Amino acid sequence: MRNILLASLFGLALFLPGAATAADPISIGVISPLSGPFATVGTRQTAAIQWWADEVNAKGGINGRKIELAVCDDRGNPEVAVTCARNHIQNGVSLLLDTSVAGTIRAVMPLLNNGPVMIVASPIINPPANSYVFQTSPTDLEITRGLLLYMQANHQNRLAMIASTDATGEVGVADAQAVFPPAGVKLELTRIDLNSNDASIQLANVLKDNPPLLYSAYSGGGAAAVVKSFTNLGMTMPLVISNANLTESFMALIRNDMPPRLLGLGLNSMVPESVKDPDEKARIEHFEKAYEAARKEPVDLLSTLGLMLADTADAVVRNVADPKNAAATKSFLESARIKSIAPIHFTPSSHVGLSADSVAVLEYKQGHWTEALK
Repeated sequence: MRNILLASLFGLALFLPGAATAADPISIGVISPLSGPFATVGTRQTAAIQWWADEVNAKGGINGRKIELAVCDDRGNPEVAVTCARNHIQNGVSLLLDTSVAGTIRAVMPLLNNGPVMIVASPIINPPANSYVFQTSPTDLEITRGLLLYMQANHQNRLAMIASTDATGEVGVADAQAVFPPAGVKLELTRIDLNSNDASIQLANVLKDNPPLLYSAYSGGGAAAVVKSFTNLGMTMPLVISNANLTESFMALIRNDMPPRLLGLGLNSMVPESVKDPDEKARIEHFEKAYEAARKEPVDLLSTLGLMLADTADAVVRNVADPKNAAATKSFLESARIKSIAPIHFTPSSHVGLSADSVAVLEYKQGHWTEALK
């Protein structure tokens, strides 16, 4: 009789609200700009996250549980992003992955004082160490330091920079001013509206003294206008574009306006032959081959950023008994060294996973990115 009673109670527990079994899927909420001005940023990263979920599920899931992605299009709009986050939290997702831009991420962060943990890729975000937000890519400050290292290796001490007038541009300018002048680099700065389709006047002013390098520090259509105006002016110094523009879609926009030398701020992983660690190299090569076979499109920096989000989520799900426990997930992330295309390492004092060591200055040659010559 006692055994019958225990069996009945066990069976009833399976149907209680919130009861989990080994077969229950692991729900992960994704907030992503799949439409609107930042659609390329969102769709490329989300495609990589979906690739990861499909690959995990094809192998039976993690500990017998499938990955279930709930994707919400925030359209790059902070108000919509907040609605997406609230819906995900109400639905009890284990983690949040946010592929969006700085403004929408910042709008969501105040909702996460008690969790769940949110993992983001925007280099503009430097999460407070007491928060439940973790950022997997180098910050814009670290990316800027990567450009400084390249300039120092080439004995260059002057830089022209064009930045947008939005919040992202403000961060980029602040970081440039914090990095270059203290290192003895003379910085010439100009600003341009994101919606501008011509940058000739701004470039003429900032390039009048013929600096050795121009840094276009923002993304989107405005960045394409800078490249076009640069080429139309007949400028010959190397043009450096920001990391968000190292995509095939951006290359298609500027295909007919290619400058003599186009450089970009990317990650070491974009040149696999330069990666020394065999595990990291193997992860890069597997991702490139499997992703291109599944998606019928090449890997770019944005899809790589999406992979790092996915690899971080994978590490959490495999190692934290209950990822919904925000404190346990936070503690794990602050102590683990996550394997990906580069080692992602958070600490209790820093929720940024990569540093300037992972930044590479690349050059676009014969249709692909390669390591820039010193």
